[in-house]
Amino acid sequence: MDEQLDIKSRNASRLLAGAEMTETFTSIPVISLAPLFGGDTDAKQAVADEIRDACMQVGFFQITDHGVDMEVQAGAFAAAKRFFALPEAEKRKVSVKNSPLLRGYGGLLEENTDPDNDGDLHEHFDLALDLGPEDPDTLAGTYGCGPNQWPDLPDFRPPVMAYHREMVALSARLFRGFALSLDLPEDFFDPHITRPIAELRLAHYPPQTPVYDPEKIMGIGAHSDYDVFTVVATGPVPALEVQNAADDWIAVPPMPEGFVVNVGDLLQRWTNDLYRSTFHRVVNRTGLERYSLPFFASTNPLWELGVLDNCKSPERPARYAPISAAEYIGTLMRESYGL
Repeated sequence: MDEQLDIKSRNASRLLAGAEMTETFTSIPVISLAPLFGGDTDAKQAVADEIRDACMQVGFFQITDHGVDMEVQAGAFAAAKRFFALPEAEKRKVSVKNSPLLRGYGGLLEENTDPDNDGDLHEHFDLALDLGPEDPDTLAGTYGCGPNQWPDLPDFRPPVMAYHREMVALSARLFRGFALSLDLPEDFFDPHITRPIAELRLAHYPPQTPVYDPEKIMGIGAHSDYDVFTVVATGPVPALEVQNAADDWIAVPPMPEGFVVNVGDLLQRWTNDLYRSTFHRVVNRTGLERYSLPFFASTNPLWELGVLDNCKSPERPARYAPISAAEYIGTLMRESYGL
């Protein structure tokens, strides 16, 4: 028992020491996930250490060697372009406002992530695990559990759900990397991501034009994400920017074969603000149409987790009470639509 307590103390000291080491970043780190797919324990921990440093210093990193089938991703991008090319009236038939889970289509300026702005200059289609109306979790009315809405568009649903499955698998691998980064057992999250809130967004950003005041209307206003972490396929058009401690906006360069990963609010809560749910925004100044595929990874809806033991101390007590993903994400999503 004494040895276990000593290990716990060393782990807490290592994480808490990083709270005093935050520096202003000027670029986004790139991390290869290849060791997370192997059996070399030391190599896995080395990747986890990179993840920890990125989460504490930046809140964002880009990943390579992730195992996602790029052909499946291309199919999802193609499906997104076909959907957004539909007449507005067709897209409106699957409006998010028809869904208590806020799944389906959201139009230009319909969502507003930054309360100081006048709306977000993008349209999107949201989906998640597609549970039937008779599923027990659907019947219970739990946020995150239920059916998707689907447009009347041939060959749309299969490629989109195929990509969703790829992202669920990748997020499970990343959960293991995050666990190791927090000095937790590698499988710590496994029992709590069996039926997760796993929301995929297909997003379309028209170019920023003089018609829209760039100070009040942009692709997405400055915000943090509500989930545990987000995995984004940005596409080739640059627009994503991350805010550093000096309030400078740092551009994230597109990485066609990689992904951007960022810490969400729930992970920041669990780590007692050691991991940073960093503000970011999207401003499409290129004159080109931009498409992206953000995937919002969370846990099973009703699992409650408070601040992790090794992320608090008498000098740094817990700053957050336990809360479930369903309560936290559901509340903020409804607020973003003014519901």
